Amino acid sequence: MNNKLDFFKDLKKILNIIYRKKNDIFVFQTDIVNSLRYYNLAGPTVVNNILINIEKIFFDKTILFPAFSNDLALKKKYDVKLSKPYTGIIPNTALASNKYFRTESPLHSFLVKGKMLNDIKKLKQETTWGDGSIFDWLYRNNALWVSLNLDLNRGCAVHHMAEEKTKVPYRFYKIFRGKMYDNGKYKKEVFEKKFSYYKMYSKLLNYNKWTSIMREKKDFNKIMVSKGLFANISPVSKIVDRSMIFYKNNQYGSLNNK
Repeated sequence: MNNKLDFFKDLKKILNIIYRKKNDIFVFQTDIVNSLRYYNLAGPTVVNNILINIEKIFFDKTILFPAFSNDLALKKKYDVKLSKPYTGIIPNTALASNKYFRTESPLHSFLVKGKMLNDIKKLKQETTWGDGSIFDWLYRNNALWVSLNLDLNRGCAVHHMAEEKTKVPYRFYKIFRGKMYDNGKYKKEVFEKKFSYYKMYSKLLNYNKWTSIMREKKDFNKIMVSKGLFANISPVSKIVDRSMIFYKNNQYGSLNNK
């Protein structure tokens, strides 16, 4: 096996399969560990080629990468350019490339590129997952969520939107305040309202359970081209609507011991 050539071939294959879904908006939540192990390649080779090929194949689409940060919550400040995403090396590399617009939501920012960017810039959120948020926009605009090398329970951050919509009792609204910067330059005072979980429940949270309804309803597709490259894909609306059914049936469904 020629590791590098096989990776290039398999990567293009899986991305072209995803592209043919014909949606206009694609969210990529990513991990590279499986690819590193299976193809025995260096991290930069995998990361750079995933980014380059997504940008090339989806050139006429709107693409997004979750770029969430805890800086506002932990440090009371957030820098649009310098606050590193905790969502993986691919969004960190995309951020450093200066090719993407980063939305101003300090807690749940996204890196965005594509023809619908101006629509996203106009959003005014009420809460991080609620009305006017980018999650709400993805829900209303038939976005496709792509969990690349991730199972549904780890790769569908939009699922939390259903917890807010159904008002699960282990979360509450909390306001985070601080200062916003752009590459070290002060911009303004900011605050965000988030449907946060109570700390007492943190060790009980188990997000493996809600995926059962997605499998039952067959509302996602698993694309596997090798053990080192696979994707779970589903419309954002399906993820949220099915998750709402899950929580309406049991508001404590994502706790190990209610």
